[in-house]
Amino acid sequence: MMGIRECLFENEPAATGPRGSRLAAFAGNQRVILIFRIVLAAVFIYAALQKIGKPLMFADEIRMYQVLDRGPLLYVVAIVLPWMELCCGISLLAGLFMRGAALVLAVLNAVFLAMITWRTIGVMSAGGTPLMKVYFDCGCGFGATYAWKKLIEDSLFILMAAAIYFSPAFAFTLAPRRKG
Repeated sequence: MMGIRECLFENEPAATGPRGSRLAAFAGNQRVILIFRIVLAAVFIYAALQKIGKPLMFADEIRMYQVLDRGPLLYVVAIVLPWMELCCGISLLAGLFMRGAALVLAVLNAVFLAMITWRTIGVMSAGGTPLMKVYFDCGCGFGATYAWKKLIEDSLFILMAAAIYFSPAFAFTLAPRRKG
């Protein structure tokens, strides 16, 4: 189990499981990790910037999931969530606190995946719409899309964040190298 110290100080090795595992080898490829960092950073910085200036509109989009109704918690989430996405994106891009940012993004995407699944099932059961035809604006900042595409996309984001989290080291960071 990784502690807070390992999450904050990026150049320390992460627990990667068995040495021969494919995930450990894949997560150790710094070019792939750098691409994942850039992709996740770009997606979440863009998404955050689409929502930061429009908290009431974002609150309405959150309300469509019928998990949070009116009230202070809905508005706190609508205000705080885009800033979390922005901070995580900047962190991944700059190479600071990357394990923490990757963990936060993995958890957020797991929640997004669950909520999109919940809403998709609701649309399918209400109108008898098949999965491949469920189309709505999920509130992510990229506009309306097919639900199956968002489900795949969020799953890929979780995998990218996990690869970053379990990477044994990072290249191209602003964090100073630690002497072992």
